[in-house]
Amino acid sequence: MSDNPQHNLPEVTLARGKDKRLRSGHLWIFSNELIPTAERPEPGEIVTVKTSENRIAGIGFYHPNSLIAVRLLSRKPVAVDRGFIATRLQQAILGRESLADATNAIRLVHAESDGLPGLIVDRYGDGLVLQILSAGMERQRDIVVDVLREMLQPRFIILRNDHLMREREGLTQEKQFLIGDASEIPVTITENSVTYLVDPLEGHKTGFYIDQRDHRMVFRRFVRPGDRVLDAFCHFGGFAMHAALAGAGEVLAIDDSDAVLDFTTKNIRQNGLEHIVSTRKTDLMKWLPEAAGSGKERFNIINLDPPNFATNRKSVGPALRGYRKLHRAALELLEPGGILATSSCSHHITEDAFLESVTRAGRDSKRRVQILYKGGHALDHPVLPEMPETGYLKFFIFRVVDID
Repeated sequence: MSDNPQHNLPEVTLARGKDKRLRSGHLWIFSNELIPTAERPEPGEIVTVKTSENRIAGIGFYHPNSLIAVRLLSRKPVAVDRGFIATRLQQAILGRESLADATNAIRLVHAESDGLPGLIVDRYGDGLVLQILSAGMERQRDIVVDVLREMLQPRFIILRNDHLMREREGLTQEKQFLIGDASEIPVTITENSVTYLVDPLEGHKTGFYIDQRDHRMVFRRFVRPGDRVLDAFCHFGGFAMHAALAGAGEVLAIDDSDAVLDFTTKNIRQNGLEHIVSTRKTDLMKWLPEAAGSGKERFNIINLDPPNFATNRKSVGPALRGYRKLHRAALELLEPGGILATSSCSHHITEDAFLESVTRAGRDSKRRVQILYKGGHALDHPVLPEMPETGYLKFFIFRVVDID
């Protein structure tokens, strides 16, 4: 596959003055930063990157038709073989050992942040879910699967290659079992004493919002006995159930998917919370503003965890307008002193822009808010400080205050 010694690799050269970002620690090289050549390597080939002074800058996955022309694997001239992949996987997996007592749903590999660009590996119980997002990692797939089987001996491995990013790399979309079959689903996971049935083949992302683990526990601390709570875009009911366990008097969990709400209902029942949490299927982009306008609904706490509104830079404007619409409606639905928790899972939406969507919604609704908590990724979703692209999750908790 790609175990050629470094000196036999194809070479690409950075244009003069285009190595500043690379030297700062970033791991991507964009197409306009390379000197054009008549013959270009194939998508996913491993190449040696050289500076304009003919020094080796590193090796990485190359793609001739992508804006990201090179995804750096190493700044050293090493052979990318089975040993290299195994070392990176082992390092990533060992780094998550501290989470084992809290949950059996863990992100084991977080792509570039773990030195394996384009590879996501999530553990659900005794099984694994893989997502491959780069042409280079696609070429390494057999090695990755073989090493993971040897290291972890999973009961099942699911390939969730249904992400939009694959199309940008010229890769087909697919979902399949590499080990095991549909009898493994649903999978039971435990997270901070709450149990969930999840669907890693059809559920959002790779089956569950693992990245919100820490925020569910933080959210729980703001619930007071008897509170009326709304969990909007509830997915499998994580925030809703934590609110109930914290003493909420009534929790309403809303989503627009029958499949999602089926799992939510099962999760509520198996945790013995059906007397507190109820579900409703509706389009929240319509229901929230209508409920705010009617004056018939009021809540003490609202959680908003919508899907990714901005999948590319062109969609940032409409996404921010969508967030502002949701935030305004939520603020109008809150009782005085109420709590709003809200999230964005797009790296195209900056923290400042997301925060502004809340403050502008506050002005629209004539309600002032305080920031009580600001969070990011769970511990198993590390972010490289030199690469903001490895971070995407924004999470805030606000309180409505009367201080005008």
